[in-house]
Amino acid sequence: MNSAVGGRFPDLNIVINEAVDCRNYFVHGSNPKFDYTKSGITMFFTDTLEFIFAASDLIEAGWDVNAWIEKGTTMSHRYGSYRVGYEANLAELKTLLLEANTNDIA
Repeated sequence: MNSAVGGRFPDLNIVINEAVDCRNYFVHGSNPKFDYTKSGITMFFTDTLEFIFAASDLIEAGWDVNAWIEKGTTMSHRYGSYRVGYEANLAELKTLLLEANTNDIA
């Protein structure tokens, strides 16, 4: 997936890993890295998992994801909203991870 979208979704692997950890917390009761109910990060994780599963199938079916990335969006589809909000959500995630790591050290 990362190779298909180039640099448009930086640190996507980090986001995916954290989304899976969050899912495991809610499904299996795993230890959280931080409070997943703090902020809207859980929705970002849900949107990420939905996006990567669907987009990977679409790419395999011939979808030109780069053409989609280059086009503007009317924000009428969830993936357009995901694309537009990705960087802000990634920044929030990095802040939460930094705070969690700082609290572990203290």
